[in-house]
Amino acid sequence: MTEPQNKTQSEEYMNGLENEISYLKEILASKLFEEDHLINFTCKEIETDYALKFGVYKYKINEYKLKIKKTKRTIELLNKMIEKQSANPFNKADDDLEENQIKINKTKINKPKINMSEIEKHIENEFKEEELELETETAKVNIIIEEHKNSLNKKQDFKELNNIYKECIRKIHPDLLFEPTSFEENLFYNSKEAYEDRDLDELISTQNLINMHKIDKSPKTAEEFERFRDKLEINIELEDKEISQIIKSKPYTQQKFLLDTKKVNSYREGLVTSLLEVEKEYIKINKRLGEIKKENNLSYRLDLTKQ
Repeated sequence: MTEPQNKTQSEEYMNGLENEISYLKEILASKLFEEDHLINFTCKEIETDYALKFGVYKYKINEYKLKIKKTKRTIELLNKMIEKQSANPFNKADDDLEENQIKINKTKINKPKINMSEIEKHIENEFKEEELELETETAKVNIIIEEHKNSLNKKQDFKELNNIYKECIRKIHPDLLFEPTSFEENLFYNSKEAYEDRDLDELISTQNLINMHKIDKSPKTAEEFERFRDKLEINIELEDKEISQIIKSKPYTQQKFLLDTKKVNSYREGLVTSLLEVEKEYIKINKRLGEIKKENNLSYRLDLTKQ
């Protein structure tokens, strides 16, 4: 085989690799955008819809459930302390006391001395993590609702935002570059952050920087082209898995349910019923706590051990 023929075959092979890489880059760019759009738009919109329809009911139910648990635990601790005081060997049974002494024992002076503030502190510490979880969930719902209100006021058109972000991905996403530098990675992540924040001005600004930048390194030899092609194929496979995981998980899986008006109304009615039930239960258990406090002169937040 002559040298010109070898050169021609080598050039054809390199051209074939370049075409293959261009094709793979387009596929990967499309999948990278799909993942980010799913996370930052589709799933966020589903979360917002869910929060608007059910969020307030759910965190109110959880709030009452936590109050019930804390109140029951308070009653449990109070009863233990009352029983402990009643078991004092110096306290005689009513059968062994005269009538006047029984009356005296029923007064505030002779009631068991219980440190109510100590019990309250214990309860707060015991349920600290659950309280924090509830606060976090409540804050999350409130943030989603507030962001929804702001988006309604802005009435943004996201078509331009999506188109610009697609271009940023094609030009400088680290997975689409042969050997990305830290500067190139930072440029892309700036565009990603602007897209997540839905900040069109910032995204346009970053796009301008990307357009002025020249990619530092590209494949030159057949070996480098092959290595780059393999990298792209692996990243496409990984993206397929990421996208699959998103559409198989919440909140994406709630989309179909949220579009079914009949099911949504039925579920909301169930939540309203549950809310009324836990509210009644809390009122009942809190009333019992009030009775115990009154019976033992603990109606106020007082440290009776200091009396």
